[in-house]
Order: sequence, then C-alpha cells, then structure tokens
Amino acid sequence: MQPILIEIPGNIACQIKLPPGRAKKMIMEELAIRLYERGIITSAQASRLLEMDRMGFEHFLAENEIPIHGDPGELDTELGHLEDILYDCE
Repeated sequence: MQPILIEIPGNIACQIKLPPGRAKKMIMEELAIRLYERGIITSAQASRLLEMDRMGFEHFLAENEIPIHGDPGELDTELGHLEDILYDCE
C-alpha cells in the first residue's frame, strides 16, 4: 500500500500555536491515539507510527488516560510466556 500523506492547509498550519516540529509530533500522536482507540490499528502499529517501542507506547497511553486494549485470555497467555522466560533465565 502507498503511504498516506495528510496535508494541512497553510492558513490552518500557521495558526497552530506550536513550533512546526512539535505540531507534527502532536498531530501524529493524536492520530495514533484515535486510530488505536477505535480499534483501527493495533498497539504495535501505533507504536511504529510514533517510532516508539511497545512499552513506550503503553506508557504514552497511560499518560493520556487511554485504556489498553486486550483480551483477558491474551493476558494469561502473555503472563505464561513471561513466566517461561523468567524460569529459563534461572
């Protein structure tokens, strides 16, 4: 798939009260949050969109009071994987 480019008209861009680099970052963060909240993208996809690792993205979600999606069954599976890793390290 081709990249999606979003264009903000100059008359609106110049009214954003942030430095251009910060404005772009903030707009990308808002986009990632909204797409994630609606289930359009996964946390892995959102973290790549924001160039963060998964833990960094989950921390970012917590800072913005956005609940982390997940199935309770997946949590049990993930905890099992963590236990396996911990026992392998001993």
